[in-house]
Amino acid sequence: MNVKKRTAAILATAVAAAALPILMASPASADQGACQFSLIDHGYVVGPKAEAACKFGADYSNPGAWMGCYWGLTGIGVRSEHASEACSKA
Repeated sequence: MNVKKRTAAILATAVAAAALPILMASPASADQGACQFSLIDHGYVVGPKAEAACKFGADYSNPGAWMGCYWGLTGIGVRSEHASEACSKA
């Protein structure tokens, strides 16, 4: 293999290795704002408690994030189906 092909192969491998974490993280791109907008779309006024629940739901490092978001929203009067949808977007 000549030097140019070897260099190109190494460069392509390095670029792929650098891009892989970014590509894998893309599906989980929902956030706290999407949760809040979902609530607003259903006619709720988003205050500090709803913001806190959506923020909790957007914490990807916490395995109980969805459930904490859900209970936080239903605890302040958000209907079950609306809370479920909003937390799924967080």
